Amino acid sequence: MKTLYTTIIFCLALGLTALSAEELQQPQSDTVLLSQVEEGDYLVRRYLVRHSGDEARYTLKYSISASRLTNLIAGNAEELAELDKFMNGLKQDTSIHVQRIEIVGYASPDGNARSNETLALSRAQKFRNMLDSRFNASTHYKVQLSSAVEPWKACDGGVESSAIADKQKVLDLINSSAAAPTIESQLKSMPAVWSVFRTSILPALRRVDMTVYYNTDTIFELRTLIEKPDPQPAPQPQRRCSCPVIVEDEMIGIIVDMNPRKHHHKHGKHHTGKCR
Repeated sequence: MKTLYTTIIFCLALGLTALSAEELQQPQSDTVLLSQVEEGDYLVRRYLVRHSGDEARYTLKYSISASRLTNLIAGNAEELAELDKFMNGLKQDTSIHVQRIEIVGYASPDGNARSNETLALSRAQKFRNMLDSRFNASTHYKVQLSSAVEPWKACDGGVESSAIADKQKVLDLINSSAAAPTIESQLKSMPAVWSVFRTSILPALRRVDMTVYYNTDTIFELRTLIEKPDPQPAPQPQRRCSCPVIVEDEMIGIIVDMNPRKHHHKHGKHHTGKCR
């Protein structure tokens, strides 16, 4: 089964990102500022973030004593389909930078030790040849080969998850310091135990593990609202005084004799007085 080990940072949306705005604005060894422009009320920065340490792993299984890969073993067809998709994607995605590809061939511990070593190496070599014929892997990438014969103690997990009756006895045996042929002989002396090893445990050890180590570039935006100065207060209209206005005018007086004793009439008679 393919396993991806990656440190993905999600793209930014309206100022929210896996990296804080404060972190992005500080110089980072894996972060490069690509551009900075104003768009309306926002300052838009585009960053390139380089992620290292990403991995993609694939495991293909083999028949006993065979170094030729076949789709007939359960899981191989699906794993090869995932591998094809990933390798073809490398040609299209320029943000992925492959550092190296490691191919390790394995053989199970049963049988002749020398033959198992040859078989494990042959599995790794033929798998690389398959990658080269389909993807020109060795031309484009650094491909490293290695091989190993699994020890009997590598069967621990298989024994733990099996239906073997006396698991502890078997675990003590495969983890003992006895020689590999001795352990195999004692396992075969227990027919029920050996049947589980032969059909369920040992086949998982006959495999090739392929690991792609790569770095990934991610480009995203940081939008920051531009701070604008507060608007100047509008000029206040001048106040008009509502108090009454007193206007002093120089008056020219007209003297009018308003003495009621003058021009006095009684009963229509005209009286002429004499001085006394």
